[in-house]
Amino acid sequence: MISKKDLKNYEFRSLENYFDYISESIINGQTSQAKELFNKLNRQQKAQALKYFICGFGEYCDDESRRNTLKFLINNEVIL
Repeated sequence: MISKKDLKNYEFRSLENYFDYISESIINGQTSQAKELFNKLNRQQKAQALKYFICGFGEYCDDESRRNTLKFLINNEVIL
């Protein structure tokens, strides 16, 4: 589970910033880090993350990054 304290340690203001960090890790080729970050989420947060990846991102992400994040999570069985 990612707590408010964890978010503060990452210097994030919201859980959505953490989700963006997962996506950026994949884009930058840091796949092990992305898996680790995703697996730190509890079940409810994982569901929120998937909804976030499906519905859209913050201002710095585009549709391609959304597709690539979902593809990575599915292909690497991170979400199973």
